[in-house]
Amino acid sequence: MLKYLIGINLLLIVMIFIYNGYLNNDQPEIEDDELVEVSRTEQQSKHPDDLATIEIVLQRQYLDGRMDSEVFEETITSMEDFWYDYEPYQLIDQKMGQMIFREYLDDISPYLKEVGYFGLSDQQLTIYEGEPQYEQVIQQVYDLDLDALPKEEQEKLRKGIKIDSKQIYQDTIEVFRNHIPSEQVQGESGS
Repeated sequence: MLKYLIGINLLLIVMIFIYNGYLNNDQPEIEDDELVEVSRTEQQSKHPDDLATIEIVLQRQYLDGRMDSEVFEETITSMEDFWYDYEPYQLIDQKMGQMIFREYLDDISPYLKEVGYFGLSDQQLTIYEGEPQYEQVIQQVYDLDLDALPKEEQEKLRKGIKIDSKQIYQDTIEVFRNHIPSEQVQGESGS
């Protein structure tokens, strides 16, 4: 009878091991890469002081030469993700705790769209803040030959041409470029 009970207990133990073995095979196997990922996540949550926080200066430079800057702090959790996020930008400078990135935009600045006007200052094509009558010069573009410039074009510039798009900016510069005074080069006279 004792042999019979020991046999049944052994049979139950074997069946339990077999049953547990089948259960473990039904569960998906965890790859080594996934184990490493879990470990990194656990480390990050256990050691938040290990994360780098740096100051980011993000500069945006426009066709009209204006540059706007935005400054903020960013916590780097993954260098790969960090560089991916700033891939469209050019790294200008890097110091301890600070990185400066620049983006070159193929457009004029929002500032110029809001307040910019082309006008005349003496004999120069000039960009003004507001209408030319208020004489708030932003930039002098180039000299103009007013004698070669039709009167209606001169009048437009005196009143001011609103710069509200990249197209107007580029077209106006191109149209008036044809009226730059030509400098005559004096040749050497031969004897």
